[in-house]
Formats: sequence, C-alpha cells, structure tokens
Amino acid sequence: MATASISKPLPSASASASALRSEGKRISRIVFIALLLDILSFTIILPLLPRSLEAYKAREGADSSTLLGWTLQHVTQLRELILANAGARASRFLQQGARADLVLLGGLLGSVYSLLQCIVAPIIGRASDRFGRRPTLMLCMAGNIVWTVLWVFSGSFESFLAARIIAGLSEGNVQLSTTIIADVTDPQTRSHGMALVGIAFAVGFTVGPSIGAFFSRMNIESQATTTFGYAPFAVAAVFSLALLLTESLYLYFKLPETKNFNSQRNITSASADSAVAALDSGNEEPLQSQLQPQLGARLMQERQKTKSILRQLNYVHFAYLFFFSGMEYTLTFLTHDRFNFSNAQQGKLLGFIGITSTLLQGGYVRRVKGKSAHRDKSLVAQGMAGCTLGLLSIALCCIKADAKDMSRPSWWLWAGALGFAVASATVVNCLNSMVSLVGADDGSTGRRLGDFRSAGQIGRALGPMFSCTLYWLAGASTCYMVGAVAVAAITLVFVSAIPASTVMHSSSLKKSQ
Repeated sequence: MATASISKPLPSASASASALRSEGKRISRIVFIALLLDILSFTIILPLLPRSLEAYKAREGADSSTLLGWTLQHVTQLRELILANAGARASRFLQQGARADLVLLGGLLGSVYSLLQCIVAPIIGRASDRFGRRPTLMLCMAGNIVWTVLWVFSGSFESFLAARIIAGLSEGNVQLSTTIIADVTDPQTRSHGMALVGIAFAVGFTVGPSIGAFFSRMNIESQATTTFGYAPFAVAAVFSLALLLTESLYLYFKLPETKNFNSQRNITSASADSAVAALDSGNEEPLQSQLQPQLGARLMQERQKTKSILRQLNYVHFAYLFFFSGMEYTLTFLTHDRFNFSNAQQGKLLGFIGITSTLLQGGYVRRVKGKSAHRDKSLVAQGMAGCTLGLLSIALCCIKADAKDMSRPSWWLWAGALGFAVASATVVNCLNSMVSLVGADDGSTGRRLGDFRSAGQIGRALGPMFSCTLYWLAGASTCYMVGAVAVAAITLVFVSAIPASTVMHSSSLKKSQ
C-alpha cells in the first residue's frame, strides 16, 4: 500500500544544505522515537530475568529429562566439586548453594544472545548497504515480533530459550539506527545525532524496567510444565509485543530510505570513487590504469591507515564491553541475591541509571563543543573513567556488606550506579560516532558499523559468562574489583593508542589530483 510518507522522495541534488539538514533532523527524530519504543520493549525483561529463571526452575528444575533440569544438575555437580576441593576458601556466594547456580545460568543466557548478535551484525550491516536500510530494518522488526510472541507462550524453559535465540538473530534496530543517523548527518553534527541513540537508551532503561516490574504483579502464567503455556510474567511480554507492533507500523509509514541520502555532499571524482571501490573489493590492480601513480599510492596509504584505526577501535570496543557488559549483567543478580531486591527495587535501581544517563546525554554530551573526533575521544575517556570508579564503588559496597553482614546496600551501590550511568551516556555512542567518521565517504557505513557492533557483541557474549563465573567462584567484591582494574587499563590504552583525528574520507583525495 503506497502512502505519501513512504513515497516521499529524499532531497534532490539541487537541494540546499539547509534543506538537507532539515530533512536529516526529521529522519533522526523518526529514528529516535522508533528506537525508544524498541528499547522499552527490550528492557522490560531485565528486572524479571532472575525471578523468571526461578519460576522455570520451580516448574522443571528437578526433572533431569528437561534441558533446564539437565543443565542445573551438571552445574550443581561442578559447584559441589569445587566446594569439596576449596573447603573454607570457597567464596561466600558459592556456599549459598542452589541460588548460586541461577547466576551462572543467567550468564549463559546473556552470552548466547550476544554471541548470536556477533554473528548476525556484519550480515545486517552488509545487507543494509546492498538492499537499503529500510527493508533490512523491517525484516528485523518481523523477527522481533516473532520472538516476543514465542516469549508470551514460553511455558517451558526450552521454548523461552528458543525465543531468546530468535531475538539474538533478529535484533538489528540499534545497529541500523546508528547507520541511518550516520547517513543523514555530516561529520560536524554526527556525534550530536549519535547522542540521540544514547538518549533513547537512557530513557528506555529508565522506564522499561519499571514497566516490567509493574506488569510482573499481573500473573496469568501456567503452573504446569507445558511447552506453549503462558510464560512467567506473560503480561509483561504482551505489553512488550504491543510496543513492537506500534514501532513496526510507525516505521512502515514514516521512515524513508536513507542509503543514498548523502550523495549530494560527495564531491569525490569518479576515478577516485572507483579506486576506493576497487580497494574495498580487494582488487588493487585497476589503480594504475585509473589514477596517476602518486594518487594511487596516496589512496593505498590512506586506506591502510583507515583499516588500522578501525581495527584498533574494534579491539577497544570488544575489550570494554567484555568487562562492562559482564559486570552490568551481574548487577541485578547481586542485588537479588545479596540484598534480596524485589522487582520494584530492581526497577528503581535501573531507573536511576537511566534517568541519570538521560540527563547527562541531553545536558552535557550534546553540549560539549570542539572538533567532532577530538570531542568523541574525550567523552569516551571520561565514560571509561566513570565506569572504573563505578565498579570500584560496587566492590567497596560488597566488601562493607560482607564485613558487617549488612542486608541493605550502602550508598556505595548508588555511587556505582552513577558510574554506570556516566559510561552508558558516553562510551558506546561516541565510539560509534568515531567509527562512522572513518572512511566516511566510501559507501560502506553499514559494513563498518556492522563489523564494529560484531566486535562489541563478542565482548557481550563472553563478558557475562566470565563475570558470572568469577562472581560464582570468587565472590562479588573480587568480581567487581577485577572489572575496575581491567577497565582502567583499557582506558589507558585507548587514550594513548587511538588517534583523535579519525575523519578520513575519499574527498580528501580530490586535493591530490
């Protein structure tokens, strides 16, 4: 069905720069609203996950013929073996018994989701470069709807796991949103546009967990173990589905294609463009027949430098998310296990992180002045430092709680949440901006951002497993202390090794002709 908004053409080549900026802002607003709905849907499950696993364990954990029962049986055997060998040296958390097993199981679930994202992110990026942003995004939305429907009727752990696998293979909204914003912004406004993604995340993480906690009080789930009975907290899943359906309709009627939006800004000659394409395809032989030898050498040198910077940024993204996502993932398990937080208290803690991150995004990040790449590098370093201090604060909270046998968290927990908020407001969004500025005119924005997201998702896949295992074996205080030291080291490497001047695109070659 054709509509005015879908068929509305993007600005023509003769459109003024101000018209392009105006249209870019309009599309950015569309992306922001859609991404906000998506993140609200995604975050509803976060405060419910520990108690969802407890519900599945109560239904089928004692039956070794089920996947959950078999998994828990082997985890329990491993825990008992470690306890027998460690004796009094075993961590306080490990000595709590079966409750500790759910932390490791939660880490496994988080790792499976992120591992699937790591596999599919480059595919989504390349598909958006080839077929367009809009059709690729709509296909991802279809997958999101399918997994959420399956979540509603996940009466068994197996069906819940299947739903999460589909979710991991379908979630491309964040990646494609950053790609679309990169399409409709120029290098001077890129980081401000990327900040919209951060604001959507912050608002979503503020409101989404609270929505999940609210709907958790409405129970319609099945008590019997059936593959397609109602899931634990099924009402929350239904609301999540409603959000995704609304988002899909909104994108269908409002979002235009943006892949070629910036073609009017490209001033690169045809010969330089074809040379870049030859390099991207790995075929460097046509260079000598298309360009003067000096220009060909300059192009190859710049291309190698671009690849080196992208590779370094991917390594930093992987290492940072390995520790940050792992520590973040264990936070709800820490508050549930150590301080017996209710769903409402979990939502309040995550809401504090989200509100603070939103205020930082709108009141600080978008107002920082300076050249885009230098500005982004400074903000990334600040965010990593905030993460380091936050993890150190949570470690001190755990040490104090263990020493005094406290059942309530000290203010150090909220100091740690503040550090998480600073990191959430700055690091990943500004790294995305830096990546989008490297080779900005080579027509491969989707590929570059897809590869970058894939590197981060490897970290997200391995991080929760590592952190939950460390939490399991050594206890919470050691876990968060290790995370603080590691992120501090990553910050030092980033500041010293990554150049601030990342903007390199083929238009610079025009001057060489």
